[in-house]
Amino acid sequence: MRIEITKQLVIKALSLSASIENEMMFSAGQYPAKFTPEGKIEIVQAAGGKASLSFSQFRERLSIGDFVLIEA
Repeated sequence: MRIEITKQLVIKALSLSASIENEMMFSAGQYPAKFTPEGKIEIVQAAGGKASLSFSQFRERLSIGDFVLIEA
């Protein structure tokens, strides 16, 4: 799936290089996303990070316009 982040956001994410969770900046733009076996939605950043959001967090971000679902 692909999503578009409509404005710059700071989201708690896991750094792939250091395996440390911290806040990462996601600039406005399109990002690949996928469902995880744990029932979360994972947004992958090209810079080497991934944010995991619960379905309710993702739905809330969609409803306020922070995210737009491009392709499911």
